Amino acid sequence: MCHEVLTLPRNSIAQDQRRAKSFTFARWLFAVAFLAMIQDTLAAPFPELRFSAETIEHEKIVLQDVQGQLLADGGFRLAAHHAVMVDPGFEFADISIEGTVADGFLQDGQVVLKGDIRSGVYTASFEYIQRPDEVFAVLKAGSQDLVALKSLPGLPPQADWLSGGHLGAELSYSQTGDAEPELVLRLDVSGLGFDSSDGRFAAEGLTSKVEISASLSEWSAPAVKGSISGGELLVDDFYRNFAGGDLDFVFKPAWNDSGIQIRSFGFTDRHSLDVEGRAGWDFSGAPDSWRLEINRLDLQFPGAYERYLEPMVAAWTLDGLGVTGQLSWSGQWSEGEFRSGDLGITDLSIVDIRRNRFAFTGLEARMRPGDYTFNSNLSWRGLLMGRINLGPGELALDSEPGKFAILHPLVLDVLGGRVVLNELAVLLPGGSQNGNDDPDIRLRMDLEDLDMEQLTVAFDWPLFAGKISGHIPGVSFDDGVLDVEGKILVNVFDGTLSLADLRVERLFGVLPSLAANVEAVNLDLEQLTRTFSFGQISGRIDGYIRDLRMLDWKPVAFDAWFGTPASQKGTKDISRKAVNHLTTLGGGGATTALTSPVMKLFNNFSYKTLGLGCRMQNNVCEIRGVSEDEGSVLLMEGAGVPKITIRAFNHRVDWPQLLAQLVAASEGESVKIDH
Repeated sequence: MCHEVLTLPRNSIAQDQRRAKSFTFARWLFAVAFLAMIQDTLAAPFPELRFSAETIEHEKIVLQDVQGQLLADGGFRLAAHHAVMVDPGFEFADISIEGTVADGFLQDGQVVLKGDIRSGVYTASFEYIQRPDEVFAVLKAGSQDLVALKSLPGLPPQADWLSGGHLGAELSYSQTGDAEPELVLRLDVSGLGFDSSDGRFAAEGLTSKVEISASLSEWSAPAVKGSISGGELLVDDFYRNFAGGDLDFVFKPAWNDSGIQIRSFGFTDRHSLDVEGRAGWDFSGAPDSWRLEINRLDLQFPGAYERYLEPMVAAWTLDGLGVTGQLSWSGQWSEGEFRSGDLGITDLSIVDIRRNRFAFTGLEARMRPGDYTFNSNLSWRGLLMGRINLGPGELALDSEPGKFAILHPLVLDVLGGRVVLNELAVLLPGGSQNGNDDPDIRLRMDLEDLDMEQLTVAFDWPLFAGKISGHIPGVSFDDGVLDVEGKILVNVFDGTLSLADLRVERLFGVLPSLAANVEAVNLDLEQLTRTFSFGQISGRIDGYIRDLRMLDWKPVAFDAWFGTPASQKGTKDISRKAVNHLTTLGGGGATTALTSPVMKLFNNFSYKTLGLGCRMQNNVCEIRGVSEDEGSVLLMEGAGVPKITIRAFNHRVDWPQLLAQLVAASEGESVKIDH
């Protein structure tokens, strides 16, 4: 059969969005395709049609350098060198679509067309129905290989992250009467896998269904709903395995040249999380141009912790907790600051099951920061820090936006004494004084006559005697770093210990580090040595540990000294056991002298002064004493008869070995020195 070829002139076909539906490019194309399909029925030859246009505009879609062809067998081709979706500004290059009109009929003013289209490796079926007062069109794509997306032009670089998955899609267009045309896009994703180059974003086996709907003239403000029902997802510190339950979501975004608005959003898994709110971002470039309003956030534990919180707090070693109870929250942030909120906590218990560091039970709270007429409060039935039971308590809190602070000092009966919390303030992320993403914490407290014996038992330390009192002038926790202002004073062993420049990083994280300077003044040596089973030494001792650095709670560097204070006059006693331990620690030879027949008659000796120092670096301890010469270091200057002088002949000692000897001495074991 011979067919004529008809070429349409290159021109611009533009349509107004509100123009009556008597003619649009899409309908013209369907009509031509329909005529081609029924040409055999009409028993008349139908020419092959070709057309081209510099620009075709339909609604908010602009095609440039367009070429089209309609074949006599119902096939058609359409190609565009450049395509633009005017709002929000998506651009595509070198689009090519071909297809076939396979079936259709015209009856009683009704037009029905069915067929398929292809673009690259992707195929889809279409259906077009036109009635006197209704138009409906649908495009359906079966399960498509997502990895093949990498070959399509115009995609963002994130398409290279794809490693697997399939996508089914359905796009429908409908219009009734003069009503606004509606577009609905349904996506069915299965087995989705991707991995970003920096490892921050990843998914494996993700399964999801999404529906996006909007009017044609306002498709930049669609309604989105869907669910994630399987697979694993990682977004920065957030990780979720959806095998334990679906996550349903709905939100209504809108964007324009000035910014993006989330007019409403909601997430629920019907077991542990329900959240509703709205948000917005301005494109001004200002760092505080976002705003967030949480209308309702409900967390049910343990599900909320296990599914959403545990992966994020694991970096602070807060994983492995047992959490029960519930929490509700609403609040507003804008211009980078927390504005107001309402927090409710009901019967919340948090127990460190894995590491046994703390336990909170029966936590109840109602707080309204920003509402100065409301009496915010917090109470608990039980509070355990390690093995120290702090018991029940109740706090009255202020209501400053973005900040929780106690209004009155909190007194807790602890270890036979009292802990007085004079100040406690927590500044939430986004608070007006907070310039980072971590909460600021400040506190001041006093320790009054805590029983040392109970304290050492609780921490599994050697048994101490006496009382401990102290003052902590100020502690801040900022950006993951704990800093202590001023000095912490502790009265112990009838003397004073002061800690200054105390700084802890990654307190609950991996490899926590500590820095501090410690000064000891007038400690009672008899109490100290009796506590550590070192052997009895009377008198007093001063000392320091400067430039202390610890990693994972183990010392890696310090400069330490402990010795007889200059104010001490006369001589003091030292037992045979203490002489033995002090001598062997220094590597001296006094233990040999102690074995002589005369020395065996004495259990105690006299000394005038003693001192032992260690500068530790790279696991090597440089020993120093009261004085030193080229061959030895004087650790103890004896007095009286018999006179015992102790010297160290090893100036450099392996620190792990020395530490093991100190531990052995404190436990009353014999000490051996390797030469």
